[in-house]
Amino acid sequence: MITIKPNNLDTVMEVVVNGKITKEDIEEFETEFKQELTQNHKENLLIAVHEIEGCSMQAIIEDLKFSAKHWKEFQKIAVFTDKKWIEVSSKLSNFVPGVDVKHFEFGERERALAWLA
Repeated sequence: MITIKPNNLDTVMEVVVNGKITKEDIEEFETEFKQELTQNHKENLLIAVHEIEGCSMQAIIEDLKFSAKHWKEFQKIAVFTDKKWIEVSSKLSNFVPGVDVKHFEFGERERALAWLA
């Protein structure tokens, strides 16, 4: 499940990932993202990953399509989680040009928001 969490920053979209991610989750996220993007030319993203029970194959395909269409519309992405494999993938994302990706530990939400702002 992907949940959009409100915050007081106009250029930061905050997302909580918990449980299984479905194609519908990705589609709903893309709809919300497009609405946010109409207000800003580039968006910063704060992703809190609690538990991931897996992704359906359709969700993976939708995620890849979303990333291909919208990657240039992100400026910074902050990921906070205690999952080591997500921390590693966050660091690998820095090799993709144009977007800064940084990992934060749980409990560092305010620090992540400050980095994004």
